[in-house]
Amino acid sequence: MRFLVLLLMLLWPGTSMAEFRITTAGCVSPGASLTITGRSFSKQPTGKIMATSGVRREKLTVKSWSSKKIRVTLPRQGLKLGDTYTVSWDIIGANDQLLGDITICTTAAPNRTRAARDVVPAPDGSPEYMVFVATNQAQAARNALQAQGATLLRTRTLRQLGRTMLFFSFPGNLSLERARSLLGNSAPGAVIDQHNIYGLSQGARLYAPAMIGDDPGRVCKLRRAVRVGLIDGPVNKSHPALAGVFISRKSVLAEGERPARVDHGTAVAGIIAGQPTGGSLAGFAIGAKIYAAEAFANIKGRTGARLENVAVGIDWLLGQKVQIVNLSMSGSTNQAFASLLSRARAKGMIMVAAAGNEGTSKLRYPAGSPDTIAVTAVDAAGRVYRKANSGKHIEFAAPGVDLYAAKGNGGGYLSGTSYAAPIVAALLARQSARGGLSLPKARANLRRGVRDLGPAGRDTKYGFGLVQSGGC
Repeated sequence: MRFLVLLLMLLWPGTSMAEFRITTAGCVSPGASLTITGRSFSKQPTGKIMATSGVRREKLTVKSWSSKKIRVTLPRQGLKLGDTYTVSWDIIGANDQLLGDITICTTAAPNRTRAARDVVPAPDGSPEYMVFVATNQAQAARNALQAQGATLLRTRTLRQLGRTMLFFSFPGNLSLERARSLLGNSAPGAVIDQHNIYGLSQGARLYAPAMIGDDPGRVCKLRRAVRVGLIDGPVNKSHPALAGVFISRKSVLAEGERPARVDHGTAVAGIIAGQPTGGSLAGFAIGAKIYAAEAFANIKGRTGARLENVAVGIDWLLGQKVQIVNLSMSGSTNQAFASLLSRARAKGMIMVAAAGNEGTSKLRYPAGSPDTIAVTAVDAAGRVYRKANSGKHIEFAAPGVDLYAAKGNGGGYLSGTSYAAPIVAALLARQSARGGLSLPKARANLRRGVRDLGPAGRDTKYGFGLVQSGGC
């Protein structure tokens, strides 16, 4: 076969780059595919397809091969951004056939890797990387990584240590291993790794109060008792975090329905009104009176609340003169539900609804109703919960990932928009304790001082942003 190819190339008159064509639309990115057409390829793959720029030579991966067309993929690493490379067909024992030129795009491929929970996120959400290097080698390290598309985020000099820290975000085609290799050549002694977050070696990690603007170590007690309602599962009144909390429970289940477990409802009640005697489980509106309509049951092998039970619960709460109601639930849109929520709002009820954890942008209820305040969940770094629903109806974000809350007979870390919504309900209870409250006033108060997350202004993931308490 090799002999036939060599003979063909020797006999073919005037073989040149003009007889080959590389199909591109401008520059090409590392990892991209190229189609090369011609009339003198062998029927079977022979030799190598190479890209050369000066002393740089990189082998391209052949994906398909025929006598008139081959398809190759560029390597994700090794190509210098902005450089022009000559692509050639290299066959041992014969002259290289020049196939054409390509230019590597200066804008690298986006990095779709998300930063882990214990890694500082770059502005695009990808991991942030830190270079620790001798100050006299900092510029060389910077140049080496930027030549591969890394973005320098900031620098800090440690004068007493004689070192400089460089912080980068990486394009999708630059790996940590490749970066270490580059630095080994350009800045010996430089060390690079992900920019990790280190927690204290202690008990419960309580990030939520400080994140919404509460003073660390201080609990917020309401100026007067405020009634807060729940449409949820059963609440364990004997949980230590709820000792001394006023709790009025009413089951609205139909005859024969089996109540859901107490974990969810107890956690929600504790987030709102948990007592300081519960240690790390103090709520955000201590002194609130909890009215729990227990509407969740085991239905079709899972926990759920029939709309009928939800309606009975809302009706009961109105009869108990409860104005603020937490709805940590999510399901399909429903015209009857919409009408129910509209009616409850007309009666003066202010309802806070969890965005839901289905990971969808489709409208879900009750958060999708304009008669509720839709709340999503974020983690300690301000990143939205990975399973949270999104959409134009999302209004606010609150801590709800790895939130320490009542669990079992003690506490544990819980995640979900279900645990972000009661924080907002608790903040509304604080506002109500200071004076009268309506839905428009509640929304206006929550928007005041909100910390913008994501794109500037309101967006479909964070709404207006992270709520701030404004103090007790």
